[in-house]
Amino acid sequence: MEVRLVPKRIKSTGIVILVLMILLVARLAQIQLISPGSFSSYDVNLIEESVRQRTHSFTFHDGRGLLLDSSGNSLSADKKLTVVLFPFLKNADAPIKKLSAFLGVNEKEIMQQLIKAEKPFALDLNKEISLDEMKVINSWKIEGLYAQWVSLRKPQVFANHFIGAVGEDEKLLKENYPEKWETGTINRTTRTGKNGIQAAFDPFLISEGESQYVYHVDRSGAPLFGLDVKLRTPENPLYPLQVKTTLNSRIQQIIEDSITDAGIKSGGAVLLDTESSNVLAMASRPIFTAKNVFEPEYQNQMLKAHPPGSVFKIVTAAAALESGTGLTERFDCSKNIYGKKDERDLGMLDLEESFTQSCNSAFASLAQKLYAHDSGFFDIYAQKLGLFPTAGWTGEVYHYSDFRHFPEEDDAQIWGKLNKHDRNAPLAVSQTAIGQLNVKVTPLAAANMMAAIARGGQVMEARAAASVLYSDGAEMVTFPLHKRKAAVSPYTIMKLQSMLRHVVTDEAGTGQALAALPYAVAGKSGTAEKDGVTEDVKWFAGYFPAQAPKYALVVLDLKHDDQNKVLKAFSSMVKEIYILDRESLPR
Repeated sequence: MEVRLVPKRIKSTGIVILVLMILLVARLAQIQLISPGSFSSYDVNLIEESVRQRTHSFTFHDGRGLLLDSSGNSLSADKKLTVVLFPFLKNADAPIKKLSAFLGVNEKEIMQQLIKAEKPFALDLNKEISLDEMKVINSWKIEGLYAQWVSLRKPQVFANHFIGAVGEDEKLLKENYPEKWETGTINRTTRTGKNGIQAAFDPFLISEGESQYVYHVDRSGAPLFGLDVKLRTPENPLYPLQVKTTLNSRIQQIIEDSITDAGIKSGGAVLLDTESSNVLAMASRPIFTAKNVFEPEYQNQMLKAHPPGSVFKIVTAAAALESGTGLTERFDCSKNIYGKKDERDLGMLDLEESFTQSCNSAFASLAQKLYAHDSGFFDIYAQKLGLFPTAGWTGEVYHYSDFRHFPEEDDAQIWGKLNKHDRNAPLAVSQTAIGQLNVKVTPLAAANMMAAIARGGQVMEARAAASVLYSDGAEMVTFPLHKRKAAVSPYTIMKLQSMLRHVVTDEAGTGQALAALPYAVAGKSGTAEKDGVTEDVKWFAGYFPAQAPKYALVVLDLKHDDQNKVLKAFSSMVKEIYILDRESLPR
């Protein structure tokens, strides 16, 4: 009997095929048995993906909480009454004919939208349906045809930086809400706050589950289990929550329009209520988009620290008044802080005149005497006036020990990285006294300082929101006013108020252009140089009406040229707010 040996080549091929089959089986086992819930380095849940591919849904509310203005109107989303259709209705003529006849809409137009649709969609109508029409449509009980309130997220151009943006961020969601992620309350498509109030209040706004219509399909897209469409809503009827902000929408629009009309391309404005330090309006330029939301230029400049220039002289003046330094002295304002002839020869001025006309050498001289007595006076008085280190509301809320209304707010800085030896240099003290060198403050903090002076020295923390409400309007959390102990004497505050008013009323005052406004204004201008930038930084910080203050306003232009856009914008805002206030008076 002849025995044939298997050729070596065939044997090798067989071994290779066997190994490949073993690897294939192992891979299938990994996919289907070992790690279907966390597959590959991307941590993909294959079971969820399979269900997702076979599920069609229409989300009429993403479950994210709403932002309301101070009057209770929605800032972040609009509700629209519309008709929701499911694609499988393209094979059912009767429901479409009925809907077409009832709404007076061309049947062909509805069918064209249905044919194009691969998933449930809101019917594109030229009108919003009424509540009565909604009740009638839903009374038909036709599967796949529903009249529904649909929540539509507003494009955030209005109050762009104050409100902020939302977006998908799986990594951030897992870090901030591990329990919600594990239980499936949120998923990779859940939107989270990126900046602004959307980010600050995200723990309250994050979705507790979407409200949606759901049905399952086979490979061809045909519905499984008949036409059984299910309604899925969050279990807790008190959610989603609502954050009632302090923003006044009508005033916000005034601020936005005034900035645009004045031509401020980089900068903005912030307006506080002097009684409470509530933020009534906040606008920053340039406006961000989804592509540049985290780029420095597009961040909220009202929360970024900038050199304040002569606005910081308020701090130096407060220290001088409180200590009695230089009250009877006259200063040579024909010279600059370097002892050379100044381009503005103002002559010999007393303290109040020096403040009104913004004489740098006077405040440099005052600072030298104050610093010799107490080297920490800048920091001390900046804090006493609410300028330092931050101005925004911070406190314990719910189970958050350090909740901040403005987490993006920069700390004010006086000396920056200067060591003690360099701080003692006379020129460093002089430059700091006039808001130059390393001094930086945020417009929010500057507005908070003006509000404190306007109400008699009481410093408060600036609030972005008053409360968090359940969906039925009941209060869940409130943010009480945070008052700091009054630290500056009534005499000093009274003198500061007088000096700030004279900046506007005096013919030589740097704010004299605001003297004829319908509301009397008190305030201080500021111009500062910025390292490496040719344009100056221009400020005006003030409050009005001067006799009975209601508003503290700061306007900032980060690219000041030969045109004073700041005073133009400030003037426009005061005029328009005056008109708005007159409209609200009882008749």
